[in-house]
Amino acid sequence: MSESKRNDRTDAQSRMLAEAAALLIEAQDKAAALIRESGLELSSAERNSLDFSCFGELPPPPTPHWCRCRRYRGSGGDDPCRTQFPDHGGVGGDQLVRCGHPKEAHGAF
Repeated sequence: MSESKRNDRTDAQSRMLAEAAALLIEAQDKAAALIRESGLELSSAERNSLDFSCFGELPPPPTPHWCRCRRYRGSGGDDPCRTQFPDHGGVGGDQLVRCGHPKEAHGAF
């Protein structure tokens, strides 16, 4: 989407987009919880096919603004993720951003 079209969103459209994103994250959280509770061990291919990704928040606007990093890249512990990805939801159009969230913020089982 071009930057001019992004800036032409109404407040109502921006709220609806944020609400839709929150619903997707909520569904992903519930699916991850079901898999964890079942004791299933997923392969990396299965995790990728289910699109479990980072659950961290990015700075607004919009609110909420969720990180969509696909996989953690770091040494673990407190080391933040170094994955870069295009941020389609931020201000200023599509920008390449660094995740920066700790390993536990990612969709891991």
